[in-house]
Amino acid sequence: MLGKKHLAAMAACALVGLASAGEVRIGSVTGLTGPNAATSKDGATIFTGYLAMVNDKGGVNGNTLKAIVKDDQYDPAKTAAMVAEAIMKDNVVGLVNAVGTVNTVAVMKTGILNKSRVPLVGVFSGADIIRGPGSEQIFHTRASYTDEIKKIARLISTLGLKRVALLYQDDAFGASINQSIGQAAQAYGFEVVEKTAYKPTETDFTAHARQIIDAKPQAILLMALPEAVMRFMKAYDAPVGASQIYTLSYVPAKILSQVSGEKRVRGVGISQVIPNPDTTTLPLAKDFQSFIKSRYGKGVQSTPTNFEVYLNARLMVEAVRMAGPHPTPEKVTKALTSMNGYMLAGYPISFSETNRVGSHYLDIGVVGLGGRLNY
Repeated sequence: MLGKKHLAAMAACALVGLASAGEVRIGSVTGLTGPNAATSKDGATIFTGYLAMVNDKGGVNGNTLKAIVKDDQYDPAKTAAMVAEAIMKDNVVGLVNAVGTVNTVAVMKTGILNKSRVPLVGVFSGADIIRGPGSEQIFHTRASYTDEIKKIARLISTLGLKRVALLYQDDAFGASINQSIGQAAQAYGFEVVEKTAYKPTETDFTAHARQIIDAKPQAILLMALPEAVMRFMKAYDAPVGASQIYTLSYVPAKILSQVSGEKRVRGVGISQVIPNPDTTTLPLAKDFQSFIKSRYGKGVQSTPTNFEVYLNARLMVEAVRMAGPHPTPEKVTKALTSMNGYMLAGYPISFSETNRVGSHYLDIGVVGLGGRLNY
């Protein structure tokens, strides 16, 4: 465990010297292995591939970009240590695409982001706890879980569904979800008839599925990590149409369909915090499609999650560009805060000195034939 004095001293050193002359380093600490590996590997490919593409086009302000990728195995203790390492030893000017509420809280507790002024762009978590005091260096590009839950709750209310069951992770992430669900239940007039918790290390969801099925809910809210949702749906054997099932935006529809079985997951609703990556009306989406078809994208799938990774990487590179030929963490942070009413290839992003939530986009997609997400 790094002491506060040690952290402060090393963080100060990190501000003094960048990497080698002409090289700008951008970091990403994520779970390439562990319970979030299904989505993180594509994310790392997109991040490193995008920086490689930018370099092959001449780099940024005469500098070459270098991706620093570290595997924290979705372990909060490792996340905090690896973020500190990326900042203090690798001298990154920014971080992108963090994964996990508990992981991000662990980083916040060290104070390293605020001390070093290193910005983090894009966290795959909408928890309120990472949007309060101590999160000043975190720039969010997605709506909160509370917003996603309200979107789902409004739909549940419109459909007249009254009995709801909840699957949640037994940690700070799950506690935050429980609070938001409770508020939504009161606001939209439904009852949570079953709450089923699971440990992050659990792999067998047979008992969890049976417990929820036995409660006879009209709707099931799977507020769980992607792998947990997939394992639950693989074990879920209620008759088709017994309950309407909803989950959160970070669950990839195509992988869910492949892992759990297409027939089981058809009709599952997934809240969305980014436009459909296959749309032909948004320039940013068109650029993403060109990227994943190129050698830099290495054939990664067109999913909302991967589109979000691309957006975050591109936004960070734009901030580095705006920071000038000699970017520092502080200059990159200033560039991000200046993006008030900014358009990233047609997609609106608004940050400021007092606002760190750049987008509030919301929709609900439905898993269809072949795992295609329709919205």
